[in-house]
Amino acid sequence: MAKNTLFNFLFKNETTVQLPQGHKLVLDTNKESQNYYRIECPTQVNIVVNDKENEYELDNHHVSVYQNEYRHNPKLSQYHYTAEFTNQLGGRYRLHVYFNAFDNLLPNIAFEKETNNGYELVDNKDLKKQFIILALKHTVPLMKKLRQQHNETIRLLEARYNEYDERLAELFDSRKEDTIEALQITKAACDILRELIPLVRSSNYAKVLRFHEMAAHSLREQHAIQVAADATSQIKDLHNTSIDAHEDISSRAEVMPRPAVSAVEVPAADVTFSQAEVAATADIAALPKMKKNASKKSSTRATHKLELELKKLSSQFAKLSESSKEVQTKKIEQLLSKTYAIGLIYEHQIKLKDLQQLQKIRRDLHKLGASLLPNLLLNKQFELAALLTSFHHLLRDEKYLNLALQTRNSELLDFILEYSDIDVNNQPVIVRKTSYPSAVHACFYEHSGSNSMIECLSVLIKHGGSLFVPDNKNKGLPIAYSILSGDTHPLFKALLMNRDKTIDSIDFLKNLTILLHAYLERNDLDIAELSSIELEIKSFEVQLEALQNPLWSEPSSRYLIKNANHLEEKYFGPLISRLKKEPEIIAINQELHRASSALTSKLTRTQRRQRNITANNELENMDKLLEGLDLTDLDFDFIKAAVLEKLNNNLQIIEKKSQLIDVQKEITRYQIYNRKGGRKYREHLKEQDTLLQEIKKLESKSPLTEDLEHSLKELATLRETIESLNGMSSLLTQFSSLFSSLANDLKTATPAKDADDVEDPEEKAVETELAKLENQDDSLRKKFEL
Repeated sequence: MAKNTLFNFLFKNETTVQLPQGHKLVLDTNKESQNYYRIECPTQVNIVVNDKENEYELDNHHVSVYQNEYRHNPKLSQYHYTAEFTNQLGGRYRLHVYFNAFDNLLPNIAFEKETNNGYELVDNKDLKKQFIILALKHTVPLMKKLRQQHNETIRLLEARYNEYDERLAELFDSRKEDTIEALQITKAACDILRELIPLVRSSNYAKVLRFHEMAAHSLREQHAIQVAADATSQIKDLHNTSIDAHEDISSRAEVMPRPAVSAVEVPAADVTFSQAEVAATADIAALPKMKKNASKKSSTRATHKLELELKKLSSQFAKLSESSKEVQTKKIEQLLSKTYAIGLIYEHQIKLKDLQQLQKIRRDLHKLGASLLPNLLLNKQFELAALLTSFHHLLRDEKYLNLALQTRNSELLDFILEYSDIDVNNQPVIVRKTSYPSAVHACFYEHSGSNSMIECLSVLIKHGGSLFVPDNKNKGLPIAYSILSGDTHPLFKALLMNRDKTIDSIDFLKNLTILLHAYLERNDLDIAELSSIELEIKSFEVQLEALQNPLWSEPSSRYLIKNANHLEEKYFGPLISRLKKEPEIIAINQELHRASSALTSKLTRTQRRQRNITANNELENMDKLLEGLDLTDLDFDFIKAAVLEKLNNNLQIIEKKSQLIDVQKEITRYQIYNRKGGRKYREHLKEQDTLLQEIKKLESKSPLTEDLEHSLKELATLRETIESLNGMSSLLTQFSSLFSSLANDLKTATPAKDADDVEDPEEKAVETELAKLENQDDSLRKKFEL
């Protein structure tokens, strides 16, 4: 179970947190008795979503932030948006949209109808886009405001703790015997750490808190003993004074008669303490009472062992200080842990002078670690820097992130994001004296030919950096759109380096298209801008269709696509990207995907796997063939026309192969010995033969890479030929077609078996019969046609 730092921030700052106007913060529990904050959103504006049949009017909505965050359970993710609707018939509905700690939208949106037995799920396919737009509209500005306050609170608390820690170090270094001041500073440091720990994910502050709590306990004991000793001394002095007074009175009583009045009252000794002293000794009664003899012996042994431990620890630190940086890095955590352990083991025996010594060693270790960390990072000794776990919280200092971006040090940036607790999407940065709202913005705007930010942006994407943040120089459209639209953007390479999180991610493309649909509703876009966005949306939707193809779930297909992507990036990246955005190619690709899905559903896993192996071999051959060729000066219009021709050809092949499989399955329904069955059987055989001939003819027009092995044997001659425009164009045409129909053209095979790969006896018999037919002479064929 992971603690939800956002919930903790709200809990600690419930009365002071600033919400957007009209929002209200309420602490509540759900049916499972789980605590959560409900941030109620205003509903002054009439909001309606609708599909073909119903109209749903918003009744109320809120954002829920649960106390415990279950990363594996989206329903208990960091926060989610909830909205309740009523339709025109009075029915009530509920919507849930979930988000993770990076503010990324999670895929499982739940739309439910209220029934007598609770809630039941309702199909929300036609409403999904409207729901997401509604959720983003009411969560993005709210969460941005909360996270800014959360981060600022952490920064202030860390600054206050460092101030108290410095004061405590100065006090102990001065060797003052002032336990009251030391105790007050230590208690203040503990209070700050208790506020800070729930707000961050780092475990380092918890260890530091335990050390300070030990120090506070020891200081209270020392002060209590000191106060008790002072009180005993005062009582003893008072007692001596009383005896002297009594003797004086007795001696005078022999001369003077005793008065008749009652005994004279003796004033009490002045043993009152200050409020600080009272607070410091409040728990003195709770201290363990030991038997005198056993306690003295045990205490003496423990004190002696403590002295030895401290002496040994001091010696080890002195030796460590003179060691190499590598040795220091490997040993410092061990000594720091030993420092904490001594404090815990000898918590009741440690005296002020021992505490001063232990605190000095801890401080010196922290100074050493704080100087080691940046030194190792600047020298790119990241493996060693990773060992300094007690000092990784220092990476929260914005100077490290700024430095990594300023120097374009992607390795340093990767380390910072891996080992710190930085909110990468809400941490402002300063690069070249320019402030940016996030590191992604800095990479996007700072990139140039002489100042490449590709590697840095790639690292940010890897660690959850959002490309959906607004491009303020492009009317607030997502930066992802600015990179993917138009001619190939230089930063597109960063997306290629993170395909699984961007252009090959179903969630990424879905969220991007939904955001763009929301932008289409704005009034500040002209016709050209609207047309451009609509075209990009269509392009992304075609990519989505391809990604949702069942083929992608198979390991052999994923491996094939990975190799194809590598080849595309290596030789044809910008040109292929440009081709994919052409309206004619988008249209034909949509048809190809639909035809491909129909064909794929008729093939067995074994058949698809075998064709993937063949396709991989062809890709390897093509890689060898293309190596060393310059393909940058190709005529785009010529290539586009050739690719369109090849795609149309592929579409016909796919459709005919799909028909062929259907015909071959029909053949199995009729018996040859039956007159009626024989006639149908012969008709299907003729249809099969026609389809086979048509497929062969179509495939002969552009056989893709079937003759590549032969070409490789004459590679020297081929290189000279292919350097001409037509030669290179022809090759690129083949390659473009390969990518456009990779999920289609390379997956066809012989008639399909059952989906579970279990052979049907009748189907197997037909396959055998067909194989015989292909080898029979003309006279035998004529016999079947009678």
